[in-house]
Order: sequence, then structure tokens, then C-alpha cells
Amino acid sequence: MPSVPTVQPDARSTLVSFTEDHITQLIREAVQVQHHCKRARFHLSNDKDTKASSIGNVAGASTTSKSKGRVGMLRRRLHADDINMALQWRGSEKIYATGIVGGGRFVNLSSRDDKKVLLEDYLKSEMKMRPPQEVGLTLHWLAVDGVQPNVSQNPPGTGVGGSANANKRKQSAVHLVDDVDEDEDGSRGVQVTQLLPRLLSEELRLYFSRITEAVERGGATPVTRQQQDTALASLIRDPGLQELIPFMINYVTKNLFKHLGNPEHCRTLIRMAQALLGNPHIHLELYLHQLLPAILTMVVAERLSSNPFDNHWILRYEAALCLVQACNLFGEDYATLKARLLKPLSHAIGPDKPLSTRYGGLVAITFFGPKAINAFVLPLALDYWKQSETLLSTCNNLEQRMEIQMCEQATLNALGVFLGPANKDAPEAMGMGWEELEDTFGDRLVMLCTNETEYATCFI
Repeated sequence: MPSVPTVQPDARSTLVSFTEDHITQLIREAVQVQHHCKRARFHLSNDKDTKASSIGNVAGASTTSKSKGRVGMLRRRLHADDINMALQWRGSEKIYATGIVGGGRFVNLSSRDDKKVLLEDYLKSEMKMRPPQEVGLTLHWLAVDGVQPNVSQNPPGTGVGGSANANKRKQSAVHLVDDVDEDEDGSRGVQVTQLLPRLLSEELRLYFSRITEAVERGGATPVTRQQQDTALASLIRDPGLQELIPFMINYVTKNLFKHLGNPEHCRTLIRMAQALLGNPHIHLELYLHQLLPAILTMVVAERLSSNPFDNHWILRYEAALCLVQACNLFGEDYATLKARLLKPLSHAIGPDKPLSTRYGGLVAITFFGPKAINAFVLPLALDYWKQSETLLSTCNNLEQRMEIQMCEQATLNALGVFLGPANKDAPEAMGMGWEELEDTFGDRLVMLCTNETEYATCFI
């Protein structure tokens, strides 16, 4: 029989000491892993388990517990995954076929007779609740005119038919309310409410409410007039209003059509639009298609007041100024903007249009400068003036006489701009001669012409 090799005593003691240090360090690292993973397992062991499992003393501290007259040790139990992780930290191989069963005894997992479980049965037993759907992208209506509809994707209680608490929150929010319309029989119609979305901050809602309240109060008293001027002045200079621009534009356009018979309130709304156009911190390019048609209506509409003697002429004048202001701001970016505005204005001064509409068209075209006057006003100025003089000599209606005189004044203002110092080439640019203008306008032409012409020199 071969002889068993013997180990020297010094080598044996060194190997035992190295092995103990190695195992002790490994157990300490496994305890740290167990602590960080928060999966410490405790069990109540008796004296037999204490003698059988000596590794528990190394794994962690123990405490004495009394339960039903039995004295035992409450031990912290290590798991094979903790030791495997500690070995992985040290760069050693994992221990795969080991585990811990009751009593703290290590056994070979491969020797256990585990029952085979079908995957379908396991999924049915574990997945009692419906699993979440796969992450994807879908389209739905987040809001329609500022109101969230009742769809499954939106939070409950945000749309029409929500809970009472949601309705109460909506009523307390800042909103725009259309006045109740009355039918011909005197019955009250349906009140339509448009809410600001909840995405706006509380500060922006408060700012919007203060601005709209100042506009709606009007300027009847010095206090309300001062509040209104302060509110409109803040729209010109305040930054950080870009999120409110859709609601501001919507408020201006809707109320312009809504208060079409109240020229004073419409003037305030036009001033509000001018303030928005004059604010350098906001961008209105995406909202011109909503704002400009409403302002154009204030220029060329036939009737802007329920009372024919109200001063709706100043409203047309200020609305025309607002149109030109928008063209000056965005005309370079949108080359067709002026042409698209001049087209309806040129139609407004046609011979078949009412005198109020004709006045608005003349005033607006005058603001566009001498070239626009030469193209649209001068070809019609002589005929319009002759017709106006003929009507004034035969008309006794005070309202109609006022309309004729306002149109004549608008025509003279247009000629004054065309013949003024800003257009030095006016005689060459005209498609008519001075004789025709002299015969029609007479001495009025001298007051308008500031250039040194033969007619003006001879008259002086």
C-alpha cells in the first residue's frame, strides 16, 4: 500500500491559520452583502441546532429568546447567494450546488427531489392580476377648446359630466364665460363656459383674470380707466406671457365679434391687441390668422354700433392702425401679408359698398402709404368726390350726411399723404394730370400739396 504523505507541523499550522482567515473574511463579506440586500433570515434554534450549525456563530450575533417555556437562540441565517456574491467580489468561483434548509444545515441541492412544475401552471398561479400592457404610443384628445373630454386616457372628473368636486374646482378656476344669449321669444339660451387648462400656473391664471376684469370694467370712471390703462401697459412690457397668448388672442377675437354693437368696448379690445403686438417678449406669428380677421372686421364692417350717432369712426381708425402695426412687424417674414390685407380693403372701397365700409377701407389703405393710395384710391377718388358732392346737395338725412362727410375727409387725408413730402415723386407717379385734380378738388388741393407745383405757386 502506498504511504500517505505527511505534512510538517509548521506547514499544517500555517495552512490552517490561512484557511480560517480566508473563511472568516469570506463570511464577513457575505454578512455585508446580506445587510445591503436586506434579506436577513432569522430562525429560532435549540441546543441541538446550535451544536449542529457552528457557522451561525460566525455569521452574526445571536440573542436569547423565550417562547412557550423553551429557551433558544435567535440566529441570523446566511444564504448561498450571499456567499456567492462575496466570492464574486474576491474574484473566486461561485458555489452553485449548495443551499440552506431548516436547522442551518448545508445540503447539496442537486440531491433534492424537486417536483417538476409546468411553466403554464406556474404562470397561471402567479399571474392572478392582469399584467400591464406593453409600452406604446397612441393619440387622443387632451383638450378641446381648453376643456378635457371624458376619455379613458384623461384623468377622471376633468371633462363634462365629472364629479361634483371636480365641477366645484372648475367653477373656482379662472375661466372665460360667454354671456347668455336671448332668443327672439325672450327665452334664455345655453351658457357656454370655456375653462383655462390646469397646465397654467396659478400666477398666470391670476394675471389673466386681472387683465380681463380691467378690460370688461371699461373706463366709465377715473378709477376703472386708470386700472384699464395700467393693465394694458403691463401687456406691452411684461415678459413671460407666451403661455397666455393663445387665451389672450381667443379672448380678443371672441369678444370683438360678441360686442360688435358696442364701439367703446371694441376700442378697448383693439388697444389690448395693440399692446400684445407691441410686446417684444412674445411671439404672435402662430396666431395672426385668428387676430387679423377680427381686426379687419372692425375696419370694414357696415354696422359697428347700435346707435348710428356713436363714434364708431374712431374704432375703424384705431383698428386700421392695428392692422398696419401687424404688417410692419411681420411683413418681412411673410411677404404676402400686406397683399392679403390690401385685397379685402380694396374691395371695401368699391362703388357698391356702404359708406361706412368705404370709410374704413380708405383709412386703412392710407396707412399703407403712397404706393397703396396710388394703386387703389386715386383711380376712384374723382368719381367718389363728384358723387359725394351731388349727394350732399340733395340729402337731408343727418346720418347719411355725416357718412358722406367722413368719406370725403378720408379721401382728402389719402390725397394729403400721397402729395406730402414723403412722396416727392407724386406728380410723376400719378396716373392723372394736375388739371383733373384742380377741377375736382379746387382750393382744397392747396392745403394738401406741400410740394412746389405749378398750381400751388400760381395760387399763392
